[in-house]
Amino acid sequence: MTMCITRKSVVISLLALLSACSQKPFLMDGEQAYWDFDHQVQFKQRKLSQSSYHIEIIANKAASFERSAVFLLRRAQILCPSYGYSLQILDGVESYDHKRASPNLIMGNLKAKIDCDGS
Repeated sequence: MTMCITRKSVVISLLALLSACSQKPFLMDGEQAYWDFDHQVQFKQRKLSQSSYHIEIIANKAASFERSAVFLLRRAQILCPSYGYSLQILDGVESYDHKRASPNLIMGNLKAKIDCDGS
């Protein structure tokens, strides 16, 4: 009897854990959230058209601006089949000395538009 209750409680706990993990965060229509383990960045990606994407890198302490910028270049290369893409930064660019001038400043998300047609 004790063994059966233990198994049932384990199964119920696992099901509850799995159902909690399956909840999707609130995202705009067509937008998906991802985590890039190589660059340690969390980002949202939305397909605007057949060859155009909106990328938003979520600001965090682990991802420096330099790392986020490199990630954008590499993500554009993954999304676009050739080097003829354009990358337009929409928001979130840091100034060179912002950490010294404003050490407690919380930077916003880095937002960019990737256009695979290059226009």
